[in-house]
Amino acid sequence: MIKIGFIPLLFCLAGPALALEAPQGPVILTVSGNVDAEGAQAGKVELDLALIQSLPQHEIVTSNPWVDKPHHYKGPKVADLLAALDAKGKTITLTALNSFQIKVDWEKVKQYDPILAWQDDGITMRVRDKGPLWFILPLDQYPELKQSAYTDMMIWQLSALDIQN
Repeated sequence: MIKIGFIPLLFCLAGPALALEAPQGPVILTVSGNVDAEGAQAGKVELDLALIQSLPQHEIVTSNPWVDKPHHYKGPKVADLLAALDAKGKTITLTALNSFQIKVDWEKVKQYDPILAWQDDGITMRVRDKGPLWFILPLDQYPELKQSAYTDMMIWQLSALDIQN
């Protein structure tokens, strides 16, 4: 486990620094690569659910190919997480618990404000429910996202992000 000290959030509007501490619960997300967060060891940070929940939370209401009606997903914006960890890069490799990976062109998707959902319709997602994290894009708000090039990015059981140039 690593100790993460105070990490500034880099928002458009000035805001207070967010204190991220060492995970107290099970690590559910590892962020590696171009990460310059205070306390990061070899460009790697481990986060538990409480740390994910300590970031500003957002909701996306959308349908997707794996559900029968729109769901309410809640979690931090990926952009906010990257800013909090001072992670910069053009490509993010998303990795699921089963080692499935997909590379995301961050420049192509950041305008849609994807979130790392930990909650689905008010219920904390478990591994059996596509959790603990699911990369969610707002498909219903942007019809151009309803194609496999984007829906393929929406991996569930997300366990790692690797940030590269």
